[in-house]
Amino acid sequence: MYEKIFDQDVQKKMDIFFINNLAKHGKIEILKKGQIINPNNADSIYIILEGELNQVMYSKNGDEIIFYRITAGSIFGEIDFFDENRTFVVNKAVTNGKISVVSRDVIECRLKEDPEMYHYFLMSIIRKHRMIMLELTNFQFNDSIGKLADFFIRLYYTENINLKNNISIVLTHEEIANRIGLNRITVTNGIKLFKDKNYIEIKERKIIIKDIEGLKKLTNIPIE
Repeated sequence: MYEKIFDQDVQKKMDIFFINNLAKHGKIEILKKGQIINPNNADSIYIILEGELNQVMYSKNGDEIIFYRITAGSIFGEIDFFDENRTFVVNKAVTNGKISVVSRDVIECRLKEDPEMYHYFLMSIIRKHRMIMLELTNFQFNDSIGKLADFFIRLYYTENINLKNNISIVLTHEEIANRIGLNRITVTNGIKLFKDKNYIEIKERKIIIKDIEGLKKLTNIPIE
């Protein structure tokens, strides 16, 4: 199921389309690691040219929840753009990076010239909706070990995994905890368990999936 939902060929097709057909019409902005992008309106769509960002929300107490991480080629702001309303979601640069900011006037003009662009925007919105749907399912159906296993499984299928099954995104234990609603100690203990069972390996701060089928057995979500 995850492999079909997060088909990497489809993702690459979207990335190439947005970079080739939209990014060149925007204003280039350079981002520094830790920078927050919090627009005061819903009149732009943003294409990531370099780097990685987290889409996050903060509570009144400053607690952080991470919805998903987006990488080069992906877009953000499209949901607000078509809804014509800003939400409380902000975007936080995980690395130094570069984005193209495309205004409403330009996008509406491009949509008239190339209606196929609607299809790509819809694909992006659907993929994000499914990510949130699966995260809610993970919260409801799994215990702490199952939540962590499901998180690694989703990363495995949403990343462009190479032959070594290497997840290229570097994640701290605290960030993983924020993504799946656990505390850092529980995540650390879970990762140790997975390493002991030879499900994963950590090398140069990157996660290597050694036994995806073993991880699948730990989750209560009908993945297949």
